[in-house]
Amino acid sequence: MALPPDTHIRVWLEDVSLADAPAVQLAEQRIESASAVPVPFSLSYDPSVIQPRHRYALRADIRAADGQLLWVTSGFHGILATNQPKEGLTMVLQSVADSEAAQPLAAATVAVEAARTYVYECDGLEAVMHTEPGKLTLLAQGSERVLEQVPSDSGVRFEGAGALFSSWGETAVLDVDGQRYSECRSNAARVPWADAAYRGIDFRALGNEPGWLLEVDDGNAIRLVTDHGERSVYMPAPAPRFEAGIVRYTAQSKAHEVHLEIEPKTCQDTMSGEVFEARVRVRLDGSEYLGCGRYLSTAH
Repeated sequence: MALPPDTHIRVWLEDVSLADAPAVQLAEQRIESASAVPVPFSLSYDPSVIQPRHRYALRADIRAADGQLLWVTSGFHGILATNQPKEGLTMVLQSVADSEAAQPLAAATVAVEAARTYVYECDGLEAVMHTEPGKLTLLAQGSERVLEQVPSDSGVRFEGAGALFSSWGETAVLDVDGQRYSECRSNAARVPWADAAYRGIDFRALGNEPGWLLEVDDGNAIRLVTDHGERSVYMPAPAPRFEAGIVRYTAQSKAHEVHLEIEPKTCQDTMSGEVFEARVRVRLDGSEYLGCGRYLSTAH
C-alpha cells in the first residue's frame, strides 16, 4: 500500500510494567519520507535495563508532512521478556479517520495478549494472579504455581499444579490442594503493589499534590514518576546508606539527581487515609516530594 508523500513514521519501545503510571520510553526510531508499507525498522536499546518480570511493548504512528496523525498502532504488541513472540511480530496500524469502515494499514502475524496482574481476596486468603497468554502464575499460601488455561463455558479457567482458578470478572473461585475458596473478590487497589512485588521491586512509595510514585529495585534501578505522570526518571540504584535509622539513596545521571530518604515511622496517605510503614522524602533536581511507602516481599 502506498503512503501519502512525505509521511513520517515513528516506532518506539516502552516499559509498560507500572499499573498506575505512564509507560517509560526505552528506544525510538523515526523514518522519514516512507513511500509504502510494509516498512522495516530497527530499534537500539540498552539490554541491561530489561527485567525478566517487566512488560514491554512496541508502538508506532504515521503522520502526514504537516504533522497530522494518519495511522496509529491498534492493540497491544508485546515484545521481550514474557511477551516475546515466537514467530516475529508485525504491528497493526489503524486509520484515525472517523469511519467505522476504516481498514488497518497492516495485519498482525502474531496475536499477543497483554500480561496482567490481579489480586483476589478469598475468605481471608490473598491470592495474586499474574496472567500471560495461555497461563496463570498463582502466588498464594506462600508458594508459586503455574496453571494452564483450559476451555470454559463461561469466564476463564486455569488448572494445574494442584490448583484450579475460575473467574467471572470481579468474582472468582479458587481451589488449592483440595481447599476451596468460593467467595473470591477482586481488589483493584492492591494490584499496583502486588504487581510491583511480582516484578521484583523492593520498595514502593507514593504521594499527592502533585501525584507521584517511586519504585526501588535494590541493586538495579530507581524509577520516579512525578507531576501526575508528566515526568518520569529512571536511573541506576546506588547502594543505600543507613544514617540514624533513616535509609538514604543518592542517584545521579547526566540529566537528573535524586535524593531519597526512607524513615521507619507510621505514615498516613493524605488522600486515601491508608497507613504505611514509612515516611518518604524525595528531592528531584531541587523539587521536593513527600509521601508514604512500604517494603515489598519479592520472594517467590
